Amino acid sequence: MDVTVLKQLAQARGLLQYRHFSRAYEAAARELGYHDLAIGERQWERWLSAKLKGLPYPKACEVLEHIFGWPATELFSPASSTTDGPDVEPSPMVLTPNRLVDQPVNVQPRGMYEMMKDAASQSRDAAGDAERELGQAAMEQLQDDVVHLARTYLLRSPIGLFPELAAVRDRVVAKMQETRKPTQLSELNFLAGVSSTLLAEACIDLGETKMAIDHARAAWSYANSIDHVPLAVWARGMMATSAYWANQPRDAVAVISRAEQHRPVGIAAARVHSIAARAWSHMGDTDRTVGSIHAAMDARAAEQGGDELQGIGGVFDWDPVREQRCFSSALLQLLQLRGHEFEPAAVRRFTGEVLAYTRKALEDAQALPVGERSAMIEATIEIEMATAFVILGDLPNASQTLAEVLELPSDLRTFPVVHRLHGLQAQLAIAQQERAVRELSDDLTSFIHGSTVRALPPGS
Repeated sequence: MDVTVLKQLAQARGLLQYRHFSRAYEAAARELGYHDLAIGERQWERWLSAKLKGLPYPKACEVLEHIFGWPATELFSPASSTTDGPDVEPSPMVLTPNRLVDQPVNVQPRGMYEMMKDAASQSRDAAGDAERELGQAAMEQLQDDVVHLARTYLLRSPIGLFPELAAVRDRVVAKMQETRKPTQLSELNFLAGVSSTLLAEACIDLGETKMAIDHARAAWSYANSIDHVPLAVWARGMMATSAYWANQPRDAVAVISRAEQHRPVGIAAARVHSIAARAWSHMGDTDRTVGSIHAAMDARAAEQGGDELQGIGGVFDWDPVREQRCFSSALLQLLQLRGHEFEPAAVRRFTGEVLAYTRKALEDAQALPVGERSAMIEATIEIEMATAFVILGDLPNASQTLAEVLELPSDLRTFPVVHRLHGLQAQLAIAQQERAVRELSDDLTSFIHGSTVRALPPGS
């Protein structure tokens, strides 16, 4: 396709993009007394396309001639048909015995003046772009919104919360285009990472584990871009959690090894080891599961002060409640995968440890102020406690423990809640088929079918 002189000149002067050209066009029109003359983007593309039949309207031609210093008839002709070429085209080089020197360029004064004016205009625009920043109020509002969602996440239904999470994350990302201040961009990347991990949490609760991995990987990318180690470690943990919920324990183990490359310490390390215990338990590796539990305990004991994420609190507060529940979940997973291989004494020992972890977790959870207690977390702990009772053949205690769980509202019956109930039902299925067992199993089936989360169609 032929290239017109107009396109060649516009490219040489940095006016090829519509936003730059339209600014120069309107300025030139005003200088000529045409204060209402403007050009649309599609019109500019047509002028550049070398397919224009005839010339634009006379006023437009006059403005173009004012900008480029060339007659309109030549501007819209193929560049190859001009004898001298545009006055801004790079000149050929001439080789002398000692050096390369430019041939003299015959630059028209008017064209040179216009080029200098355009360059000055672009510098003014660039200076304005470089100084762009968000107001303090806008930054504070974003920070408050993200922190509020993190602190209330465990107390609310993920179905109602998800649209808010997505909207806030999108606002944070959009604001990145409105500032050039390094400190603000760093803070916005941090907030984007935090909100992405919250989206990953919500996807797990809603049973969309593949989407959870996508959000968690995005969170790690945001954290890695600003070298924020605590957030990067948390995001890797979310990726591992998403992987073992997706029945991909080997992927979970691989991701946890990447989290360990950040060398987390204290509470961050305790969480990584706790998630590792879950991952290894899904692979049926007893030694590594138990070893990871002990490593998590040691890391918590060595804690010397929280990081920035701990300061946010809420879902980012890896407290003893969720850690103890992680331990009980890992041991229950081992019992459900390999319990038939264990000696009776080993089954009783592991089951006893599950009860110890769940009792401590439930005690700590119920000791929190009423406004900070999470019904979803308490339900998962009680389900695991009831499962341990069923393994030990203690059906009355199992039924009593589940009494509050069965009152959980339908929109709080999340995927982790329902998943644990399926595990409990599997244990009931191998228990002695007495009437009480059948009735409890039927109650659980009705409860699961009433879950709003379970009713979500795939891809919704």
